[in-house]
Amino acid sequence: MPSHPRRRLRLDGTWTLHLPDGATADVTVPGAWTAQIPGAGDAHDTVRYERRFDGEAADAERRWVLRFDAVNHHARVVLNGILLGEHEGAWMPFEFDATAAMRAGENILEVTVSYPPRVGDDGEPGFLERPLGKQSWYGTTAGIWQSVRLEERHDAHVRRVSVRADAAAATLDVSAEVTPAVAAGREVHVVVSRGGDVQAEARLHAAGDRHRATVHVDGAERWDLDSPVLYDVRVEVREGDAVVDAVERSTGFREFTAADGRFHLNGREIYLRAVLDQDYHPGSQPMADDFAQWEELLRQTRALGFNMLRVHIKRPDPRYYDIADRLGMLVWTELPSWMTWTRRGAQEARALLHDIVAEDVHHPSIVMWTIMNESWGVDLSQDEQRSWLRGMYEEFRAELPGHVIVDNSACAPNFHLRTQVDDYHLYRGIPESRREWDSKIAEFAGRPAWTFSPYGDAVRTGEEPLMLSEFGNWGLPDVREQYIDGEEPWWFALGAGWAFGAADATGLRDRFVSLGLDGVFGSWEELLSQLQRAQSVANRYQTTSIRLHPEIRGYVLTQLSDVQWEANGLFDMNRRPKQFTSEFGMVNGEHAVALRPAAYSVFAGDILPVTVTALPGPRGAGPGARLRLLGDEAGPRDLGVVGDSPRAADVTVALPKTPGQYEIAVELVIDGAVVARDTAEVIVVAHEAVSGLRCVAGDDETAIWLSGLGVDLVTVEEPGALLVTRRFTESARHHAAAGGRVLLLAEDDGALGDAFDYLPSARLVGRAGDGDWVPRTEWLDRRGPFRSVPGEAVLGIAFEDLLGERVISGIPGPLRPAVVHSGIFSGWLRGAAASTVTIRWSEGAVTITTLRVRESASVPVARAVAQALLSAAAHAYASRAPEACEGGQSAYEEET
Repeated sequence: MPSHPRRRLRLDGTWTLHLPDGATADVTVPGAWTAQIPGAGDAHDTVRYERRFDGEAADAERRWVLRFDAVNHHARVVLNGILLGEHEGAWMPFEFDATAAMRAGENILEVTVSYPPRVGDDGEPGFLERPLGKQSWYGTTAGIWQSVRLEERHDAHVRRVSVRADAAAATLDVSAEVTPAVAAGREVHVVVSRGGDVQAEARLHAAGDRHRATVHVDGAERWDLDSPVLYDVRVEVREGDAVVDAVERSTGFREFTAADGRFHLNGREIYLRAVLDQDYHPGSQPMADDFAQWEELLRQTRALGFNMLRVHIKRPDPRYYDIADRLGMLVWTELPSWMTWTRRGAQEARALLHDIVAEDVHHPSIVMWTIMNESWGVDLSQDEQRSWLRGMYEEFRAELPGHVIVDNSACAPNFHLRTQVDDYHLYRGIPESRREWDSKIAEFAGRPAWTFSPYGDAVRTGEEPLMLSEFGNWGLPDVREQYIDGEEPWWFALGAGWAFGAADATGLRDRFVSLGLDGVFGSWEELLSQLQRAQSVANRYQTTSIRLHPEIRGYVLTQLSDVQWEANGLFDMNRRPKQFTSEFGMVNGEHAVALRPAAYSVFAGDILPVTVTALPGPRGAGPGARLRLLGDEAGPRDLGVVGDSPRAADVTVALPKTPGQYEIAVELVIDGAVVARDTAEVIVVAHEAVSGLRCVAGDDETAIWLSGLGVDLVTVEEPGALLVTRRFTESARHHAAAGGRVLLLAEDDGALGDAFDYLPSARLVGRAGDGDWVPRTEWLDRRGPFRSVPGEAVLGIAFEDLLGERVISGIPGPLRPAVVHSGIFSGWLRGAAASTVTIRWSEGAVTITTLRVRESASVPVARAVAQALLSAAAHAYASRAPEACEGGQSAYEEET
């Protein structure tokens, strides 16, 4: 049958951009202009694009149609001085008939693009009232951000096609919107093929302004993760024996359900291992500039064990879904969010979701849809807005059979009203909130009341699968290549409003040096390595914690890649894997294991109890699967056959007797290959009494603790004695001024006493920052007296009990220079403060610490820190001990 395909003239490439100040610049289409013009990253301006191209007039019965895949946000399109039309909305394709305006030779296309204002009025809503996703976070992505092309089509052509596959019935429902010229003796047909072989064919019949047909495909094969079978659906306009126009879609047959507390794909139970994807790309662009590289990234994502992508509150370029279809990757997609609910905005959102469904529903990879995220844009304390959300859920659940609908992907303090998935978001920093994380996950696994509406209007069946749909941790990337001629990237400042300022990256390089972190870590590269390692440890710990609760049937790790200042990606902003990303696959496969030591620090010679849990996937581990324990001093140990159900075993581990940090691990081995692995870092410390200190005095509150450390106490009157106290009293002040040393255990707000009042900047304050979504990092300077404490500068789980609620503010400062032994920062090295400092005090010295060494005396690693702390305080600002306390050089003096 002869065919007359559409001729296409692609208009992607370099366009001239006319800026509001009269300047011009070359920009690339597709792409956000705001990400290409220096200083425009958060602009709301109106700009004019211009593109010149050679064209020709259309043949008889042919039309030139100008198609935009998406423009953000309002587009006014003029060709050769003739207005073709206007379109509003950031996410959907649109087209205009350009036949009358086209001419042979040079053509001039102008597109004026406006972005919603920061603050709206009665005439025009502000951008926070429009469904624009996270453009209030990462800057505006305004402009012609998807492709543009001219298509020469027959006068009788297809405008839009929607395809829905019904796997149970093996049918395709095909709907086509066509031009009026189709009615003049022409027919619309659908041809379904696979690999070039026709599987089914039918004629579409007029139904209102559309043509429709239901096509049965005999022997239809299912689309699945490991066999992503796709069918080509071609809608044709026929005139006699000729095809005058055709549009193609690909689709697949699959069933996806959420019921009985489980997810099922094609009747098989599936555990959802998902990763959040903001779908931002290098250069802060909203779409990939190289889809081959993007596909390779998603192949790496699958190799890490993920079977689902959660595309976060935006509609991506449709090729995103095409790649997921081909790779066999499930997709959870979402309606773009807004922040301020209005009736007008609610109507716009409803219409937009209908358009997105019609355009994208043919993709078999899309199995889940979110209407709202964390109640952004809706106040759930208001009856009207809860009623709107319930109505949206009911409407789109009916609209999307074969898909799973989430009303509001929730986090505290918001909730669900009615949903097919009981999902929740939870961020907790590791190590400081490790126990709280475990407690909250266990509570969530028990299906608590707080995930649903407290207003008496929730509809909860109890069969909704539980899913921890956001969690994750930060690990700073190397951003040095983002600097241009030494200038910081424009997006550094966009984080200032988030996480109490911890996400503000401005001044990063200077701050690294001014905080003394260059000395603590030795180099920028070492800091990044330790931060990324801490991120990896936290992600692996939290993932295995979720999997230890079989009631929870899936999770979403935040996130696939960094977006500007939001540094919680497995990959950085340029799609490079972070240093320990490959390790995540060992806890993220179909099968998993979890390793939980009874403690993360032990004394040399102690036997460590460990709980090992095998977590086979829904189909079991199969015959021959075995557990293997590593890290025991005696060598690897076989723990036996796993079986097809979760199995926990309590074992013991003998660690090396030499103090240090050691890794223990458990592996699941199937057919000789390691398919799952979990690890824990355990610190071994010496049990001996504190040595090298001969003149230590304690007060009534510290003497018992010091004696427990094996310290021989003297009276405070001893010249040059180290006084250990919980209060900087007047007598402690005089002791320091007379040349003595003081160690102040700052365990409560009154520890500094009145002696610091003359410089009120010196005070104890709470730890700054969020600590959960943007974790706080505690560090210990391993140089000098603390080099004997095992571990890295960044403190891990072994130190969790030592992390105090307070930090020291104002020391060091302009009037109080100090030696900083330990400290804290958040995010991009913000909220920095000291947790252990030594300052001069007349002839003596005062060392202050908020580390909970006394309160955590039963923790082995606390003994190692305490010994180093006492040594640092006793010998502060002195090359040798005072005469009355001479007793030979200390270990600290020998090292320094």
